[in-house]
Amino acid sequence: MKLFLIVAGFAAVIGLAVPARADSTDDAFVASLDKAGIKYGDADKAAGAGKWVCTTLQGGKQMSDVVSTLQSKNSNLSDDHANTFAAIAVNAYCPDQASSITPATPTDTPPSTS
Repeated sequence: MKLFLIVAGFAAVIGLAVPARADSTDDAFVASLDKAGIKYGDADKAAGAGKWVCTTLQGGKQMSDVVSTLQSKNSNLSDDHANTFAAIAVNAYCPDQASSITPATPTDTPPSTS
């Protein structure tokens, strides 16, 4: 069963994220994105988006909501890449959230982009 991890609205999250100061965790996060084939424009903004994923999860949002948000803001982010981005973010920045991630139905369904 595929873990339903989210990284919705990657571009939106990047826009909302505060630029991160590069550190070893950020470097490892970006290296994992590269290895997974996930494209990003700016490494600091990508790290900020990863941290946003964790802040949002720690605030009580479901992973499916996070992924949906990321995707609604970035139509180029596939389901697989959105889920992978979120999983990488959790692994890098908030491993304590991994056990709380379960498949869920989004509570805030983004409007259709078509």
